[in-house]
Amino acid sequence: MRPRTHFTPRQARVAPRATALAALAAALVLATALPRAGAVVLAEDLNMTEDAGRVFTCEYPAIAENNSCTCAPGFTLTAGACTSCALGSFKEDAGDHPCTACPPHHTTFPNASEAADCLCTFGYEPAAGACQPCALAFYKNFKGNNSCLACTANASTAVTGSLFASDCTCLPGFEGAYNSGCTQCPIDSFRAAADSACRPCPVNAGTPAPGATAESDCVCKPGYHPAPTLCAACPSDTYKPELASAACSSCPVNSTSPPASSSREHCTCGPGFVHDYSSGAAFTCAACPAGSWCPGQRAQHPCPANSISTPGATAPEQCTCAAAMFMQEASCLDCPADFYCPGDNQKHACPGHSAAAQRSSSLADCVCDGGFEKQTAV
Repeated sequence: MRPRTHFTPRQARVAPRATALAALAAALVLATALPRAGAVVLAEDLNMTEDAGRVFTCEYPAIAENNSCTCAPGFTLTAGACTSCALGSFKEDAGDHPCTACPPHHTTFPNASEAADCLCTFGYEPAAGACQPCALAFYKNFKGNNSCLACTANASTAVTGSLFASDCTCLPGFEGAYNSGCTQCPIDSFRAAADSACRPCPVNAGTPAPGATAESDCVCKPGYHPAPTLCAACPSDTYKPELASAACSSCPVNSTSPPASSSREHCTCGPGFVHDYSSGAAFTCAACPAGSWCPGQRAQHPCPANSISTPGATAPEQCTCAAAMFMQEASCLDCPADFYCPGDNQKHACPGHSAAAQRSSSLADCVCDGGFEKQTAV
């Protein structure tokens, strides 16, 4: 059999017969000197072959086989030369035939020479004898039969089969980067998928918890209600206690509140009324009871001693002293001599030339002096 002629001179060198045989003989002599009894060295072991009186030396990746130079495992004949199997293919035996393709989503390192050299490619991991893409929130930036790597906590990938850690981005409601970690958006802020960082809620709006994922998670704060563009303050005499996109509630009858009130307790009963919790936790405004006066702002004061008031009194002057007494500096005092006090908080002087005892309560209590008599109106 003649040696194949498709190799270049670099791959198959022809030596003069005497020189080549001398080299072969020297190699054989050297082999017999090895400390292995009965060892046999073939020409293939020296990558040499002979044909028609000529000795050929094959240069790797061509190897001597069957009196010819042929491509070694992991190599195939391309344009007259042995070249490495393309990535994603392998060749197990010597010869000039093509390499065998690996299964889908596999690749190899150069010179792959067996099926076991087929490895899952970038972005894929082994599963049930095949290679499947890395799931969301995983990536793989190397080839091999290893599992995909997980993104940093609270991050994910946009698609399956991701290749790099930089494909991991923070989930909505979190901000940061794949190499520094993802932290939750604080309360009253949010981050949608398209945002690069957490954004504050609109003015007078907030979130019930951290980690909001959309501006729609922002709702009006207590004391504010939805308006066409922003959250507006609850008007006077109303209130809103919850964080929600809800309307403001009216204060109880006969009470008022300042704008942006966030509690029913911010409603205060007006003058002449008092907070009444007798019907439960929610108060109503009841008329100030008799015997007291209520100026508003939750205040209730008793009338001075020896005085009384009708329900709904707003000032101490509306407390009326008992007959025979008058009011002075918010106190009821005994009506003095020569005066009479009919119970209108005033003291009235007796007519001229008449006198009355202390604590007199009527004009009739005024008695004419000697030599004078009461005149009867005609």
